[in-house]
Amino acid sequence: MNLRITGRTDRRDYERRIARRSLLRILLQKTLHILARFCIHGGLRIVLYRMMGVSIGRHAFIGLDSYLDDQFPELIRIADDVTISFRVTICVHDDARRMDRVSPGQLEGTVAPVLLERGCYLGAGCLLLPGVTVGERAVVGAGSVVTRDVPPGKVVVGVPARVVKDVD
Repeated sequence: MNLRITGRTDRRDYERRIARRSLLRILLQKTLHILARFCIHGGLRIVLYRMMGVSIGRHAFIGLDSYLDDQFPELIRIADDVTISFRVTICVHDDARRMDRVSPGQLEGTVAPVLLERGCYLGAGCLLLPGVTVGERAVVGAGSVVTRDVPPGKVVVGVPARVVKDVD
């Protein structure tokens, strides 16, 4: 049973209660990911990512050597007409922990969905962190690190990514 989550969720809780998977399924996801990343044929690349568990709309493009989180691919949703350039990284989980003190549960990390809305564009080598939504027709500049939602119709660039203008 795979229930969708809408915000940041404890990783251990997600793995145990919401999206249980066998070791064999994890191995299959990782194998499909390796094949997809370096598959020359764009259509076959999309098929492999879908088999991995990523939700991909019509007329989407995913460039070579892009890293779509293979641990929790079901948390990535790519709408119609989205373009993902080469070497883009999309993370839906983190293993962050507190360094200033020891807290219960600090080693588990969190998971959060990443949503790419219709017609958005991700430039080469950009990084999307967990919980981010890139709005309709938004553009993420090459090499940008997206830490927050990108509003529809805006261009963001930089580390961290900031809005610089409207899409013309």
